[in-house]
Amino acid sequence: MKQFKFFLPIALLAFTLSTQAQEIPPLMKQINNGNWFEQSEAEQLVDELYMHRALQAYFEMIPAMNTIGLRDGSEAVFGAGYNVLPIWKDRMDSRAWVPTPNADVIYSMSYLDLKETGPLVVAAPPKVIGMFTDFFQRTLTDVGYSGPDQGKGGLYLLLPPNYDGPIPAGYHTFESSTYNVFLFFRTLFKQGENGPDTSEAVATAEDTRVYKLWDEEKNIPAMEFPNASGKRINMMYETDFTFWTKMKEFVDYEPYSAIPANTRGVLASLGIIKGKPFNPTPKQVELLNAAVKKAPELVLAKRQLGREDKRNLYYNDRQYERVWSAATAEFYQDGYLDVTQRAAFMQMAYSSAPAMVKRVLNGGAKYPVTPKDADGVHLNGSHQYKLHLPAGIPARLFWAVTAYNVTDGTMPETDQLMPSINQYNDYKKNKDGSVDLYFGPTKPKGVPESNFIKVVEGRNFLVAVRLFGTGIEFFDQTWKPDDVVRTDK
Repeated sequence: MKQFKFFLPIALLAFTLSTQAQEIPPLMKQINNGNWFEQSEAEQLVDELYMHRALQAYFEMIPAMNTIGLRDGSEAVFGAGYNVLPIWKDRMDSRAWVPTPNADVIYSMSYLDLKETGPLVVAAPPKVIGMFTDFFQRTLTDVGYSGPDQGKGGLYLLLPPNYDGPIPAGYHTFESSTYNVFLFFRTLFKQGENGPDTSEAVATAEDTRVYKLWDEEKNIPAMEFPNASGKRINMMYETDFTFWTKMKEFVDYEPYSAIPANTRGVLASLGIIKGKPFNPTPKQVELLNAAVKKAPELVLAKRQLGREDKRNLYYNDRQYERVWSAATAEFYQDGYLDVTQRAAFMQMAYSSAPAMVKRVLNGGAKYPVTPKDADGVHLNGSHQYKLHLPAGIPARLFWAVTAYNVTDGTMPETDQLMPSINQYNDYKKNKDGSVDLYFGPTKPKGVPESNFIKVVEGRNFLVAVRLFGTGIEFFDQTWKPDDVVRTDK
């Protein structure tokens, strides 16, 4: 018995020391007790990381892929070249698959390649509302009423990235961060006898000239202005594996300085590296295909649920949203780049410019958009709705109301090819100057055709109110559009 009592404390001491030896740092405890994974588990985790990086790459690169979709769709139909400027001379309608197109102005859009041409001069005509952006849709400058020419027209000199050549005087000069530059001009209708008169707006757009800086006049090719109206054209970004191959082409073509280093790092983790082959394994191809399907679903879900901080809401008592969520045109919030909001915008829109965001009195433009009715329920084409716009609409240039598909911002296509009404239409006003507009799969009894916008039965839609030349009544909120009200409850 004495021997047993002598050895008991030693046994307890050994047990205590053994227990202390099992204490390990927290990360070792968290990850497999400090050991390597089984090979199959490690491979699965690396695949998860690849998928996460692909999703991140989608969010980071959607602004450029959006613009590439516009360019490739246009050039497939109208051809390429700095002297080719497609104009929607009879207005844009739902046969053009473009994110949130505006059927209530004349669109002119082209794509300039400064790597191929060197510096280009654009002679912008008077009375333009437009912009030049790089291919990440970072604005080089507004053009026209909100630009340095102030609507009088002017000569714009566009320089390629890192340009170190001579810069002559006499131009509004801007250097792009990408070789590719997006030219986007809008010209305004006039009031016609029975609706919009587009003739002057088209003639103004056709006064645009684009030419190489150092070319002699005799060697400058004539401008081409194909009429883009009435054509089935797909100008949307890719939704399959081509999304990644076109991204790789863009990365190879543009200078290193065009893409932030951290974004290049994300792309490199996918095998998308400037100047090197892109050869994903069969498993990586599977993951990239999954990511290009999942990423837009994530963007749409985030748009649907909205922002916790409510920065996207224009009003405290209305459903209308601002698609920039009170950010700058480059999507900078207070101290950070809002990558999520930028992706949300680029999923269903394009052409972010300072004039669209700044509070310019009697200039610029504002676009309150609502996906919901007055009860907070998403608008659906199976129901009937009414929108009341109070008198005194604060749009010094013009106003318009348009319906869009929620997913990608294209126009709902029905036998009414332009789901839009603007102030130049021969619409019916109320006695007090206010306007009532109606939406639904069929026109309600007693509603004038001129005040009705047809939508697709069973499909959700958005309503956008455009105010060009926005007045102070909008900014101080003494004028507000009513919420869209469902009328067939």
